[in-house]
Amino acid sequence: MSIGKNIKKLRELHNLSQKELAEIAGVSDKAVSTWENEVKDPRMGAIQKIADHFGILKSDIIEDKMDVLSKKPHAPKNIEGHSVRMPLLGSIAAGLPLDMAPIQEWVNVPVEVAERYPNAFLVTVNGDSMNKLIPPNVLALIDPTQEVRNGDVAAVAVNGYDATLKRFFKFQNGITLEPESFNPKHKTQYYDAKTQEHTPIHIKGKLVWYMPPLDIKF
Repeated sequence: MSIGKNIKKLRELHNLSQKELAEIAGVSDKAVSTWENEVKDPRMGAIQKIADHFGILKSDIIEDKMDVLSKKPHAPKNIEGHSVRMPLLGSIAAGLPLDMAPIQEWVNVPVEVAERYPNAFLVTVNGDSMNKLIPPNVLALIDPTQEVRNGDVAAVAVNGYDATLKRFFKFQNGITLEPESFNPKHKTQYYDAKTQEHTPIHIKGKLVWYMPPLDIKF
């Protein structure tokens, strides 16, 4: 069986549309169509993303191992009335700024949370600069439509493309990003008006909720 046929079989096995699989692979739904119709073969990077998402090996997709694939656990699906899938955009540094990433996968969250924050997105918290409030490696829900007031924890972009999770304060002459950490190496960051001329600060959204990932280790 070809790679394209294997991908189609895997997609149908998990009841996904071509668009949903494209989001997992980081490509367009048109690209998935060309794979399944054997017009083009996917790149190894896309195959790796698909394999990582479903917890299988690249060889399961490249080789004829559909019997193996059929025994693999299904991707997370909505449980009617209990969960809703929301986008995980990648990692956000809780210590040093880190580039915001495109959608990596979709994660189930309680329906009550998703309905309260329908425009929000998830990010993985790296670092320990907020560990008094937020443990490292949890999934933080960021709502870009919520007003961020002084004292709120927010995702803040520095230089327009980096993002960090900090407690936010805006003053007449500048902006302060404060860590809340048991690690004394993390210091308050202050950006005055002059500094912001070459280091602009942009609020990406307010922290509204967080949860541990399914594979968290205790």
